[in-house]
Amino acid sequence: MRPRRIRTLTVALICAAGPHLAAAQISEGLRLKLERQLHLAPTRPERDSAKFLEADSIVGEHDRSIVATGNVTLRQLGATIRADRVEYSAADQTAVATGGVRLEREGDTATGPRLTYRLDNDTGEMDSPVFEFPKTPERRVASRGQAARAVLETDHKSRLLRAEYTSCPAPRDDWFLRVRELDVDSVRNVGIAYNSTVFFLGAPILYLPYMSFPLDNKRRSGFLAPTFGSSGQSGFEASLPYYWNIAPNLDATLTPKVFTKRGVQLGGEFRYLEPTFNGQVAAEYLPHDRVAGRDRYFLGLAHGQQLGHGWSTGIQAQMVSDDNYFRDLSTTIAATSQTNLPRNAVLSYNDDVWSFSARTLSYQTLQDPLGPPVPIPYRILPQLVLNGAKQNVGGVFDWQLAGELSNFSHPVLVNGQRFILYPSVSFPLRTSWGYVVPKFGYHFTRYNLRDNSQDVQGGSRALPISSVDAGVFFERPVTWGTRAFQQTLEPRLYYLNVPFRDQSRLPNFTTAESDFNFSQIFTENRFVGGDRIGDANQLTLGLTSRMIESATGLERLTASLGQVYYFHPPRVTLSAATSDAKSSDILAAVSSQMSSSVSFDTAFQYTPNLNRSEKVTVAGHYSPEPGSIINAAYRYARGTEDPRADPSLQSGITQVDLSTQWPILRNVSGLARWNWSIKDRKLLEGLVGFEYNAGCWQVRAVAHRFITATQQYSTSFQIQLELSGLSRIGINPLETLRQNISGYRRTDEIAP
Repeated sequence: MRPRRIRTLTVALICAAGPHLAAAQISEGLRLKLERQLHLAPTRPERDSAKFLEADSIVGEHDRSIVATGNVTLRQLGATIRADRVEYSAADQTAVATGGVRLEREGDTATGPRLTYRLDNDTGEMDSPVFEFPKTPERRVASRGQAARAVLETDHKSRLLRAEYTSCPAPRDDWFLRVRELDVDSVRNVGIAYNSTVFFLGAPILYLPYMSFPLDNKRRSGFLAPTFGSSGQSGFEASLPYYWNIAPNLDATLTPKVFTKRGVQLGGEFRYLEPTFNGQVAAEYLPHDRVAGRDRYFLGLAHGQQLGHGWSTGIQAQMVSDDNYFRDLSTTIAATSQTNLPRNAVLSYNDDVWSFSARTLSYQTLQDPLGPPVPIPYRILPQLVLNGAKQNVGGVFDWQLAGELSNFSHPVLVNGQRFILYPSVSFPLRTSWGYVVPKFGYHFTRYNLRDNSQDVQGGSRALPISSVDAGVFFERPVTWGTRAFQQTLEPRLYYLNVPFRDQSRLPNFTTAESDFNFSQIFTENRFVGGDRIGDANQLTLGLTSRMIESATGLERLTASLGQVYYFHPPRVTLSAATSDAKSSDILAAVSSQMSSSVSFDTAFQYTPNLNRSEKVTVAGHYSPEPGSIINAAYRYARGTEDPRADPSLQSGITQVDLSTQWPILRNVSGLARWNWSIKDRKLLEGLVGFEYNAGCWQVRAVAHRFITATQQYSTSFQIQLELSGLSRIGINPLETLRQNISGYRRTDEIAP
C-alpha cells in the first residue's frame, strides 16, 4: 500500500466486523446513507470496537497492520494512547506504542517509553511507567508514582511492580510508599500493597507485609494504621485495629492494644444499620491487669428500632468490671468523670396528640475509693409515662395532660410507687404586637410506700396551679455608625400562683432544684423530678432588647434583665433552710455578634439585699478566619451551704479558661488550652500542641493533662501523622482538640 503523508489524518477502524482499510477508501471520505428503518443503539462491546487514529503519517496493509508515526493519537471509548510511533495489528487488536508514550484511562494517566495494549479488552503492559491518579468527586486526593513495570488489567485495574506511590505533588517526595507490588482498582478506588515500606522525609518509618487503603472516602476492609501513645496510668500504648466492612449496613472493628504497664487488651465494636433499626455493640477485655491484679472488661450496647404505627423501642446498657476502669484506662475527662452507667430499656408510642413510654432504668454506680461516697440512684422498674397536647381547640384554647406511674426501689432508702396526673388548659390571646396566655391546671400526686422510715410517709398531694404570661413587642429604627438596625424592646410579665402544701414528709425519689436562670424564672416549678411542687405567689418581670441588622436580619446584640418578686416568700425546699426575701436575685445577660470575627457572652446573678454577686460568666471569642480562634472565659460561682450539694459547688468556683488555635508559622498552627482554678490554685485541664500541614501530609502532637474525679492528674501524649490518601499513624487527638478548643478546625479542611 502506498503511504499517505498528511498533517492530521483521522481513520475509523471498525474492527469488530474485520478491518477493510485501503488508501482508496480513506480518500473517498464519509458518505451518508438513508435508513428507512429505526435500528437499536449498538451494545457496549460493539460501540467500544470503534477506534480512531490520528498521526502525521500512516502506513497500512490491507487486513493486517497499520504503522503510524509522528504525533500519534489512538482513541477508543475509555482509553487514549499518545506516542511517537504506534504499530497496530488488526488480527489481535494490539497496539505497540513507543517513544513518549502516554496512556489515559478514565482520567488516570501513565507515561513511559513503551506500551503494549490490547484495545479489545483494555489490557496491556508498560515499561517504567510514571502514573498519576487525579482528584475526583469520588477520590479524595490526587496521587502519583512510578514503577518498574505496569500490568494493565480489565475493569480499569492495574498492577504496579516495584512501585513507589505518594500523594505529594511533583517534585516533592515528602512521603512515599515503596512496594513490591501495588494493585490499584480505579473503579472501586482502592489500593492494595504487598511488602510495603513507608518512607517519611527520607527515612523508613513503617513496614507492613500487606496493607489496603482507599483512594476515596468509602469504607474498605483491612488493617488500619497502628496507633501509639502514652499515659501516666498505663505507660506506652500501641494498637493495630482491623476494620471489617461486612456490608454497606454492617461493619466491625477489632482493636488489640498493648499497655506496657498492664498487658494486652482486646477491643471490638460492631455496628449495624437497617431501615427500621440500628445499633452498636462494643466490648473491651484486659486479662490479668498487672497493675490492678485482676481481669478487666467493658461491655456496651445501644439499639433503637421502629416498630411501625408510631411505636418504637430502644435499649442502652453499659457495664465495667470495676470502679476504676475508666480512670485507669481512659485518657479523656468525659470518660474518667463517669459515675453512673445507665441500663435503660424503653418502649414508646408517638402521634400528633399523644405520646406514651414504658421503660426500666437502673445504673451501675462507680465509687471513688479516694473520695466521698457517690449516691446510688433509684432503680425504676417500671415507669409508665403518658403525655398529650392539642393546640387551638375550637380556635379558643390549648390543653395538656401529663401522667406518670413509677415503681422505685433502692437498697437502703425508702421504696414505693408514685402516681402523677397533671391536666391543664390555657387560653392564648396573641397579636403581632403582644400576647396574653392565662393557664389553669391541677397537679395530683399519690404515693404508696413500703420499707418506710420514720421521717417519710405516703399519702397524696393535690395542688391547683394558675399562671398568666404576658408580653409586648416595641421596635424602632436606629443607626449605629453606617449600619441600620431595628431595635426591639420586649417587656414580659409572668404571674404564678401555687398554694403551699407541707411536703417535708413526702419521699424524694428523683427531684432536684433547678438551676436559677432566665429559663427557670418563667416556669411553673422551681423543682424537677415530680416529688416537690414549689409554692408560689409571685410576679416575674423580664425585659429583653435586641439589635437586628436591617440589611441581613442577623441579631447582632441581645440584652436581658429579669427578677422575681414574691408576694409570699417560698416555703417548700429540699433542705431545712428557708428565706424571707421579698425578691429573687437579679439576672442579667448580654450577648453580641457585632462582627463576623468577634463575639461575646456575659451572664450575671446578683443578690441585692446582700449586695453581692452569686454568679458571673464572661466569655469572648475572636476568629478572623477559619483555623484562627481565641477563646477566653471567666467563671465565678459563690459556694452553697447545702450539705447535699456537690463538694465543688459547696466551696464555689473561680476559674479562668483560655484556649486557642492560631497560625504561628507558615503551615504551623499552635494549639493550647489552660483551665485554671483561681480559688484552688491548680490546673483543672491543660493542653498544648501543634498542627503542621504540608499539604500531602499533616502531623498533630498534643500533650493533655486534666484532673480526674478522684482529684488525681491524668497525663497523656497524643501524636498522629496523617499521610493524605494513605493512612493515619499514631493516636488520633482530634476528639480531644474539639472538646478543648471551641471552634477548632482541621487545617486540611480549611479552604486555601
